[in-house]
Amino acid sequence: MLTPSQITQAPTWHGEVKNYFTAFDIAQMRSIRGFDLSSYSFVVSHAPDIYQRVSLPPDAPGRMPMDPGTPWSKEMISSFLAWMVAGYPEGEPQHQNSSLLKMSAVPVTGRVRKSLTSLTAEELEKLKTAFIGIMNLGTDDLNGYFQNAAIHGLPLAFCQHHDPGFQPWHRVQMWAFENCLRTIEGCEDVTLPYWDFNELLPDWMYEAPFGSYTLPIDIGTASGSTNPNYKAGYQTNRYDAQTIFKNFNADVMKYYANAQTEVWWDNFNGLLDGTPSLDFIEGHDSGHDATGDTMSKQNISAFDPIFWFYHCNLDRMWWIWQANNNAQTVDGFMKTIKNKSSSSYLVFTNAALGKMNPWAQTLKRDDLTAEFTIDLATNFDVSYESMTLDLPQAQSNKHLFLGMARTFSAYDQEVNVRVSDLDRTKIPGTFKVYLLKDGEVLDKSVFFQPDEVEKCSNCMKIPKVHFDFRLPLASVTGGLLSIRVEPNDKEMYGATVPLKVLGNPTIAVSLLMDAI
Repeated sequence: MLTPSQITQAPTWHGEVKNYFTAFDIAQMRSIRGFDLSSYSFVVSHAPDIYQRVSLPPDAPGRMPMDPGTPWSKEMISSFLAWMVAGYPEGEPQHQNSSLLKMSAVPVTGRVRKSLTSLTAEELEKLKTAFIGIMNLGTDDLNGYFQNAAIHGLPLAFCQHHDPGFQPWHRVQMWAFENCLRTIEGCEDVTLPYWDFNELLPDWMYEAPFGSYTLPIDIGTASGSTNPNYKAGYQTNRYDAQTIFKNFNADVMKYYANAQTEVWWDNFNGLLDGTPSLDFIEGHDSGHDATGDTMSKQNISAFDPIFWFYHCNLDRMWWIWQANNNAQTVDGFMKTIKNKSSSSYLVFTNAALGKMNPWAQTLKRDDLTAEFTIDLATNFDVSYESMTLDLPQAQSNKHLFLGMARTFSAYDQEVNVRVSDLDRTKIPGTFKVYLLKDGEVLDKSVFFQPDEVEKCSNCMKIPKVHFDFRLPLASVTGGLLSIRVEPNDKEMYGATVPLKVLGNPTIAVSLLMDAI
């Protein structure tokens, strides 16, 4: 029961109202009537009936709550009515740990992944042995390095990018790769370390077996033809450690900072279902591009050994976000998906759509779904040595869109510039979008994709994409705004992709809003 001091006459859903329904209430209504009292949209649509039922005398038929030991107090009933009268303000969910530093309790697991820079000499030697071991396996061996990298890009091309299964798919990929490392004799307890982007890559990351990988066979293209760039003998390459460190601080870390301030999964992920492209997915794409030539190419990025440590850290950052938002269980996580009609919600609730292939197929694991990946500690026996993030100041965490049930104020110091409906299907590989004012660059965004987009079924789910830029109002006024699209691979178009190839993209400048 809530005390009178926990009840307010200016309530919001996340601040107070959702707490009026006990776990017993929610479970009973779900099992008996299929009602979801944990859902904001459901409670809003049924609020008048709920109000009437909680106001009934104790013995009246249909009275709520069903548990006779937890009746609503007069203060709670009055507060609920005040919420209705105010237009059902939703408010904002609060981080379980607002400092964004670490989980309140780190689960104990058998696999504790450590930072690259904190490995002991013995742990590093075992990791080397494991990498050399799987690199020496044949190209048809499912435990081998080639097969693991080929799943992500060419020639197998299973990977999910710019898709609601993006985070779950890579979480399974890290676990499956770690399992392959453990098949090497003497490495049965090895764990995959993560690359903390705040730390300079250690020198041994530029030494065998971590410095590079040489393709043992031609890997062709998505259409099956021979690609002259990916023939046997191709050696992966990346920038030096100082350059990578500078690139991440200049162009990447701000997106991860933005993501960690979000309380909704939809916005944390970014890009999908119209959400701003300023968060995790943009950080992922920019990070690939910031690391070097091989990592910037989706077709072959996983062949660079740094790929595994890069994505291990992305998984750690997702787990930290889950911890900070009480989203480490299925029930907790599903409450962070704001849009229940979104592609994300469907992937996490529909086992067929959320199937994590190829591993679900090869391991004959029908339970290996997006939903299964939510609980990393229980289902994968994985935790991380450090749950601390050192991130820069996030960009403005104000809103482009707010529900009409809210009261809001416009913010006129900073705006969102959105480039919409840019057709990416004719652009070969990763590209950059530059936002210009009178021909001068204001900002840029990176989009990570394969060479042959039209032959990628996952890519064609979203052939047209949008890009967001968060800028001071003064920087975009008083001039002509335009874009320039620059492909990393300049063989087809040269330095700039012609506008006619991009469909009919538009530029819109929007004021940002704060909920009151």
